[in-house]
Amino acid sequence: MRAFWILEASGGGTGRHVLDLALGLAERGVEVHLAYSPLRMDAIFAQGLPLLESRGVRTWPIPLRRSPHPSDLGALFRLLAYARREGPFHLVHGHSSKGGALARLLGRLLGIPAVYTPHGVVTLSPFLSPWERAIYGGAERLLAPLTALALAVSPWEGEALRTLGYRRVAVVENGIALPPLTPEERASARTALGITGDTVAMGFVGRLDQQKDPLLALRAFAQLGLPQTRLLLVGSGPLDPACREEVRALGLEGKVAFLGEREAREVLPALDLLLFTSAYEGLPYVLLEALALEVPVVAAPLPGLGDWLQEKGLAQVAPSREPAALAKAMAGLLENPALADALRQRGRAWVEGQGLEGMVEKILALYQELVHPTKAGKSPWA
Repeated sequence: MRAFWILEASGGGTGRHVLDLALGLAERGVEVHLAYSPLRMDAIFAQGLPLLESRGVRTWPIPLRRSPHPSDLGALFRLLAYARREGPFHLVHGHSSKGGALARLLGRLLGIPAVYTPHGVVTLSPFLSPWERAIYGGAERLLAPLTALALAVSPWEGEALRTLGYRRVAVVENGIALPPLTPEERASARTALGITGDTVAMGFVGRLDQQKDPLLALRAFAQLGLPQTRLLLVGSGPLDPACREEVRALGLEGKVAFLGEREAREVLPALDLLLFTSAYEGLPYVLLEALALEVPVVAAPLPGLGDWLQEKGLAQVAPSREPAALAKAMAGLLENPALADALRQRGRAWVEGQGLEGMVEKILALYQELVHPTKAGKSPWA
């Protein structure tokens, strides 16, 4: 099987998903050609490219802007030329909104099925204005008929896609492969970050932007009021200056450390608690990594994921997004070791039950259903 992938958001959880899935499919004999944009590429994705190439994944950089732009037409024709030169391909798979839009158009031009993974359905955002919601929702509805299969990483994303008119939607939850940590590895991680003695280390890991809401994390931490606590802020983004000003305003100098962009797996082992404050999400990798590494999670409520975490008993979810409510949930977890241990055990068990191998196998099976004709001789995507 030969698959042509298009990726604009070459970083964060989307980049991690693409790296893991491409490697897994390559190991199973799928020839993946990945067209990726270097414009938003993070260090983790850049470091993963040589491994992809060593395993037979063909990679090709093509600049793609995040927002709609006249240059998108030129990019489409470049992608079409590549597909005709290196093809034929059995399917085209677009990751994130821009990659997904180009993949659907390309699939129609090539006459092959198009797969779309949004990695966060844009209409789930509570920050859209009415006209933005109408525009983005309208674009999704226009592209839905060109989509052979929409892949959602969570049940609530799947429901959002069906609401937007997608006829065939499959939910394949993200999976990772991380071995459990030893006490020695945890101690080493704490030492490397300068966490000593009985200090309680909490972490926020994510882009410093409106969606991830790091300001809520800072305000909740300020209200916690417990001694010997420290908050590690991992990430970068447009709210970095606002976060630093908030630290000064709240009198948190010396208790909050800005670590910048780092691999989450370097920081999570050192934490006693992960603070998760996103306003909306699919199924983010930082959360899965925390579960795998047995780091208890305290989360602000958010659509879909908040209820899912509560139902499965994977996190302590605050009753509201008020800083005081989040601080109370954090204190409750820190003061209840039995609850923290239960969260660790359930988190590790869930990750092992899902797993990276399971995610890859499910997506491979869906690929095979698309490209192999049915008994009636008709393609299932037609």
